[in-house]
Amino acid sequence: MNRILVTHDGSKASDKALKKAVEIGLKFGASITVLSVIPELYLTELSDVDRERIVQVMTEETQNAMEKIRSSLSGKSIDAKIILRQGDPAEKILETAKKMKVDLIVTGSHGRHGAKKFLLGSVSSRIVDYSTCPVLVVK
Repeated sequence: MNRILVTHDGSKASDKALKKAVEIGLKFGASITVLSVIPELYLTELSDVDRERIVQVMTEETQNAMEKIRSSLSGKSIDAKIILRQGDPAEKILETAKKMKVDLIVTGSHGRHGAKKFLLGSVSSRIVDYSTCPVLVVK
């Protein structure tokens, strides 16, 4: 195992996934890439200006969060890098994994069930369903 892609959306589940990815990476001498995807907004009720402002704020918050992760990983003896993308999270994760030819995707699960899962979708479920490499879902 050489390359691990770990997804991070700022949640506690993502923090657990990152911790597990680092643990696996250290054990196998693999590099890790932390990917955070800023979702595109399709809300028709918003003007283009408002949508751009919201995306800008989300981008800045994500960049700050990723900088904290970069700092926390700098003290560990693991090759790690951070990537930010914008778009549909599951789509961008799968696209990045394929392009990087990763050996493992590690992602967190928010544990949604029933109607919430149906209405909100599940990024981790889509990754598991469509990934061409192994996926570890951390709860």
